[in-house]
Amino acid sequence: MRLNKWKYLFKAYFNYTVKEQRAIVVLMIVISLLQVALIVLHWVPVNGKSRNHLLTRIIDSNNILNIANSNSSEVKAKVNSPSIKLFSFNPNTNSINDWIKLGLSEKQGQSIVKYISKGGSFKVKDDLKKMHVIKPNLLHQWWNYILLPEEMIEKSERSNQYNIKQKDLLSKQNINTASIEDLDKLPLIGEGRAKAIISYRDKLGGFINIDQLLELKCIHDSVFQVLQSRIFTDGKVDRALNINADSLFHPYLPKSFAKMIVSYRQQHGNYQRIEDLRILPLYDDKIMRKIAPYLTVKP
Repeated sequence: MRLNKWKYLFKAYFNYTVKEQRAIVVLMIVISLLQVALIVLHWVPVNGKSRNHLLTRIIDSNNILNIANSNSSEVKAKVNSPSIKLFSFNPNTNSINDWIKLGLSEKQGQSIVKYISKGGSFKVKDDLKKMHVIKPNLLHQWWNYILLPEEMIEKSERSNQYNIKQKDLLSKQNINTASIEDLDKLPLIGEGRAKAIISYRDKLGGFINIDQLLELKCIHDSVFQVLQSRIFTDGKVDRALNINADSLFHPYLPKSFAKMIVSYRQQHGNYQRIEDLRILPLYDDKIMRKIAPYLTVKP
């Protein structure tokens, strides 16, 4: 019974008359023809060009318009936003034109100049924050160019700091007698370089001229250029090398030449003068010019 019921319902909803069946067939034929027509029209050229090409042209035109609009917006933004030229400045002495160069409008520059003319002043960098016409992002860009301290210093303390700084700048150091602490006060010379200078001084027996500092790997030409106006040497040698000694060591004296000096002395007796070294096979005028101030002859 239940199966017959379902069959009845199916026939009731899906049974068509002859006219309805014909109508459905015609509708399907029309839909098929439309589909075929769309496919054919898609590939039929228009004015010698395919529709795909025309579609591509339309898309490219839209892209060009979008780019043009974007560029136009950027140009407008650049025109509307003032250019900024950064330079060192004291806000207490700036003119209206100076403020305009720094990115403010003429009206904003006038308000600051008016504030100064009425007795206002900027003592530290943070004082600029009280000017509402100066935006935080602008102040951030200016910060390192503002010729004002970041905080207030008492007058006495400022005077002491100035005197100490001037004293350090004007005092020259004798690199033959200076301590690590003395050398540490020099520009670009920290504790590490100071120790290296003293260590090399001890090996040499003293500095004959200040150019000898360039023989240190840690003293580059750029460092020496800054340093040379702050140093001098008395040219004294505090420890000369006796060529009649049993062993000889000096940074300027090659080991092979040092051994030959000792060997020759042991075979022929003590040297009487420095010039006696000229008879040695390894004698070199260039080496002797450097080492001579550090040599002496003792029995």
